[in-house]
Amino acid sequence: MERRGALAGVTILDFTERMQGPYATQMLADMEADVIKVERRESLTPDGRPDDRYGERGSYGSDPDDSKIYSAGFLACNRNKRSITVDLKNPRGLEMIERLVQQVDVVYENFRPGVMDRLGMGYERARQLNPGIIYASATGYGPDGPYAGKPGQDVLVEALTGWGAINGDSTGRPVPVGTAIADTLGAMNGAFAVACALHHRAVTGEGQKVDVCLFDSALAALAEWGVHFLNTSIGEPRRTPATHASPYTPPPYGFYKTQDGYIALSSGRQLRILSQILGVEDLSEDPDYATYWPRFENREQFSKHIEQALAAKTTAEWVELMEKEDMFVAPVNSFSGAFADPQVAHNEMVRVVHSPIGDLKLLGPPYRLSETPATVRTPPPQHGQHTDEVLLERGFSVEEIAELRTQNAI
Repeated sequence: MERRGALAGVTILDFTERMQGPYATQMLADMEADVIKVERRESLTPDGRPDDRYGERGSYGSDPDDSKIYSAGFLACNRNKRSITVDLKNPRGLEMIERLVQQVDVVYENFRPGVMDRLGMGYERARQLNPGIIYASATGYGPDGPYAGKPGQDVLVEALTGWGAINGDSTGRPVPVGTAIADTLGAMNGAFAVACALHHRAVTGEGQKVDVCLFDSALAALAEWGVHFLNTSIGEPRRTPATHASPYTPPPYGFYKTQDGYIALSSGRQLRILSQILGVEDLSEDPDYATYWPRFENREQFSKHIEQALAAKTTAEWVELMEKEDMFVAPVNSFSGAFADPQVAHNEMVRVVHSPIGDLKLLGPPYRLSETPATVRTPPPQHGQHTDEVLLERGFSVEEIAELRTQNAI
């Protein structure tokens, strides 16, 4: 029997743009939910740029001038989906969406609070049409509160929630994370919440509203560092040196320079074996490093001390020696090194799909279910590629579809 994804049979009407929402619905699509991406009639990005999902000229990846990060933003978050277009401000377009809402399991949107209500498809209206609907809203700061109306964007949220501070350099200057970490966390939390809501409905028959936001997701992910700050007198985070991974954790815990690159070490419980391999006096007996607080206070001195020894060999040589002793160690890879890593290939974390621009490499699902695996089946859709297909499946006649197109509703 052919294995199906865990969400096969679930249909999601996806009104999301940019990353927090689209990444979440892509996670659900990877589990074979039928995600119908509802897009604007005009082939434009939310801020009015020409649609650049495969490049403005359709040559992303092959033409350097047509290979902007904006295309990757769409391609990274919209595989396994079908695209339809609609003008929600057109009464006929709204009527069409109302018919679809009555037939789906989930509505997922990530506009600012109030936008979907103004368009006529907020939670209360969706629930009138479909009492069992699960309605997910992904926002910047939540549905209400002092920041609810502000623009929510990853770097802004990193600034507000302390991520810039905890990622700061050795001078105390805050530094943003190099990826859209708040968006990624918000997406994962949103997908998890929707999966929970689907289970609850399967048990009780009851739909519900799901709210997720960048702000809460970033704060929650501060985890042990946030809890430590809230409950102790440790004070503001300060990373000295900047290659020390955690401002609240004693070394070794970070990246350390070798002869030809950097190595990651992450366990203070291995000081004795580290000293033996490096050929230095036993650090576990040195009063400056032997216990938690001295090592915490002397972390900059500690880094200089072991880097003097690490300069004698290459990263690969040290990794080989340390792995033989089961140390917590890893090379610090570049992007080239990361994507060439044998574990990446083994875990099938780069998947190839055939797309309108040829073979397209995408990042694979980061989880495995033995009986209902996630799959990468189709490339990110072209704008409105599946409008007729979806409407025909949902009971619209050929004549109705033609009329909707004539009236500029789709």
